[in-house]
Amino acid sequence: MSRNRRPITIVSLNLLPALLMVPLLVQPSSSLGSGRLIHSAVANSGMSTAFYVSPAGSDAADGSASSPWATIQHAVNAARAGTMIHVAPGTYVEAIKTTASGSSDARITLLSDIKWGAKIIAPNSDSAWENRGDYVDIEGFDITGDGRLGILNLGSFVRIMGNHVHNIPAPCTSSGGAGINNADYSASDDDIIGNLVHDIGSTLSVKCGTVQGIYHANLRGHIMNNIVYHSWSAGICLWHAANNVVIANNLVFQNGAAGILIGAGDAPGGVVASDMVVVNNMILNNPASTWGAGQAIVESGLTGTDNKYVNNLIWKNKQGIVLQNGVTSVGTIAADPLLIDYQADGSGNYHLSSSSPAIGAGTPTGAPPIDFDGRIRPTTAPPDVGPYQTGAGQAVWPWNY
Repeated sequence: MSRNRRPITIVSLNLLPALLMVPLLVQPSSSLGSGRLIHSAVANSGMSTAFYVSPAGSDAADGSASSPWATIQHAVNAARAGTMIHVAPGTYVEAIKTTASGSSDARITLLSDIKWGAKIIAPNSDSAWENRGDYVDIEGFDITGDGRLGILNLGSFVRIMGNHVHNIPAPCTSSGGAGINNADYSASDDDIIGNLVHDIGSTLSVKCGTVQGIYHANLRGHIMNNIVYHSWSAGICLWHAANNVVIANNLVFQNGAAGILIGAGDAPGGVVASDMVVVNNMILNNPASTWGAGQAIVESGLTGTDNKYVNNLIWKNKQGIVLQNGVTSVGTIAADPLLIDYQADGSGNYHLSSSSPAIGAGTPTGAPPIDFDGRIRPTTAPPDVGPYQTGAGQAVWPWNY
């Protein structure tokens, strides 16, 4: 089901000087139901067509496994509901724009066959990858560019999973910037799962609250198992029309202003950030800047009284969990997580050591069924805090929900 949208209108906002949000205005979407996880990451139950892309291919070919196309854009131009696009390892110098929509039983899937093997470098583009379709999966790509956004999503029921989004310069303007941005206020049910996001605002050297790692601005959805560091402002930020969102089992460290920020208060108006479930996150060493307030988790603007903050681990942030309206956190763990090799620059091993207090310390409420490596989390015991699950077997790709 496809929809036409008018172009994004950028407006200038002057609020929350230290934590200004990305002010993206878009055409309202048509009404959609309240779909949730879990689906297969690689299979559709409807009719399906497979296309193939390789740096050694040609856009004059037929897109088959034996005669692949050369560019991802050529493949997505041919995509329809149920299409699976396999992308071989290699470098693709192109900015991508996906506009076709799948359906609930015939999603459109773009898959890097080797996780992070397909490397997208997008020159001279505001976003490296812009998606406007519904029921689209973007999985396993290495994405960088020279603009404001890594992945810009304007669709509903979209899943952005297992990507490596990094080194996005994102200049400090009122338009803001982000590694991954679910930006359409009237879209819904978008998931950001298991991505590595870092160095967003990589060229900045001034105080700037408009550049975030992961940004989510609409109804429902899941932000889970992500690792986010070196974002110039907040690691994970919910604003505008975010409501009823699950934020679970992320690792957020060394971001410029704060770890996780939740709130509302400007466009589209009339939204209170409520019914949030924030569980099992690990938030360390924020801020990385001299100007950030450094809250591990912070509510700001209009927030509800029913938000839940459960079993989050915080360590060496400037401030702890700062909430509003009498909301309190439950089961917070204030302890060194004892990771195998914590390094602030992202070069470490962030799996849990055998003595970590995060082992078995999570709540199953809102926890993802797999970890960052695609390994299955236990269903008969409490999960670990953070993106990695101990004792969960071999890493797998592609993931299967």
